[in-house]
Amino acid sequence: MNHEGYVPIRTRLATEDLEFLAGARSDLLRFSELGLRLLDLHQPRDAGGITSDAAHPILRCRSCMWRWPCPTFRAMLESFGTPPDPDDTSAGTAAANGAGPRETIS
Repeated sequence: MNHEGYVPIRTRLATEDLEFLAGARSDLLRFSELGLRLLDLHQPRDAGGITSDAAHPILRCRSCMWRWPCPTFRAMLESFGTPPDPDDTSAGTAAANGAGPRETIS
């Protein structure tokens, strides 16, 4: 990497390669926007109704109304989330039981 933050490429690229790279950049930006929109849609909300544990009410996804965390959020968390700490054995157990974060993503 040079002092301007670029990686110099000393090879000749075909026109098709440059077109692919230009398209890939815009595709990646659109894919990132899609991920952010999905995260914005799939947020927890109080399901309302009677619960035996008032401190921890049942939460449902405000978009698909599945119990929180919904399958969409779990799939995104597995794909885009930070990798689990190999020393933390409780994280795998919580994920296997369907437990997940109760906070909203800002």
